[in-house]
Amino acid sequence: MRANIFSFCYRFTRFIVTKTLYFFQAILFKPKDLEPAVKLGDSVLSTISFVGTPFFNFPLPTYQDVEVFDLIFPSPLIGSSFKSETSILNIWLKMGLGGLIFKTILKNPRNGNEQPRLQDAYLDGEPGLLNSMGLPGPGIDSFAQAITQSKLWKYNRPLGISIGGDSYKEYIQNIAKIQDAMLPTSFPFFYEINISCPNTENGGTLGENPKLLNDLLTEIRQGNSTPISVKVSPELSDEKLKQIGDLCRKHEKIFINAGNTHYKKPSEVGIYPNDFSMIGGGFSGPSLFLRTLEMVKIFSEFKIPILATGGISTIHHINAAKQNGAVLFGMATALVLDPYCVPKINSQL
Repeated sequence: MRANIFSFCYRFTRFIVTKTLYFFQAILFKPKDLEPAVKLGDSVLSTISFVGTPFFNFPLPTYQDVEVFDLIFPSPLIGSSFKSETSILNIWLKMGLGGLIFKTILKNPRNGNEQPRLQDAYLDGEPGLLNSMGLPGPGIDSFAQAITQSKLWKYNRPLGISIGGDSYKEYIQNIAKIQDAMLPTSFPFFYEINISCPNTENGGTLGENPKLLNDLLTEIRQGNSTPISVKVSPELSDEKLKQIGDLCRKHEKIFINAGNTHYKKPSEVGIYPNDFSMIGGGFSGPSLFLRTLEMVKIFSEFKIPILATGGISTIHHINAAKQNGAVLFGMATALVLDPYCVPKINSQL
């Protein structure tokens, strides 16, 4: 009951705030831009979190632990790599996520693409988000220095460090930086190798070249036994997905993150092109779920753990993906649109 009430209040408040913001942007002749509303919402949630135990503290589900290699997730719900603000990630863990993945980190600091780069969108009548953030972040050196001090480790839940790169060499260098930083610790963590992000110049090449991906995993595994998730694009052909599944099962402690955003032009998802700084971006939302389910079915043939990501927002999505072989379930857009979906789903597991 508490989660349902807060869910309604959150969605109603989000609606009012975004519509008010859009009104002022229009009268000031500025492009429509969702990002300021998201930042305002994050700021308000962070402020409330200091005094808001009833708003955010929800129990984890009972007897729903999922063990993937040496990692134990107390809930199968995982926060996908979309945010890096510790205050918001902390709130999501309080709400009952079994773990989360930090936003993909690259070698050098990045400001990302110009705004507007994040908008509410619709595909097949379903709400979602279109983003072309461009992976803004502090760079691997700053991230490596800060990660071991994060207060998120206090939950003792697995945290994923998502690694990107504009080249093969950068992937190797970035992982080496994190490994050196994490070596003295005993925190439960894993790597996510993001070979599918549409927001970097060469981020998809490893997904399109399974041999190069195999070489990368082989090199990483030399003296490194940390579990690795391989994040695969839904836009790859089924044949490419099968090749990736086949090579991943030959390496130790590898699991698959089946799904990411789909590349769409603004006009394809109900956005006026002048309200988006890029030609296109990554669409996310419930309408992606059918492709996610197809990917889960493909990878289930290879008997490796599967994290299903893309369009998951209800217990029905969870059950369908689970029945077809997934053991973990990644959420991103659902957390932005209504984070109270986490305690609601946990109560139904």
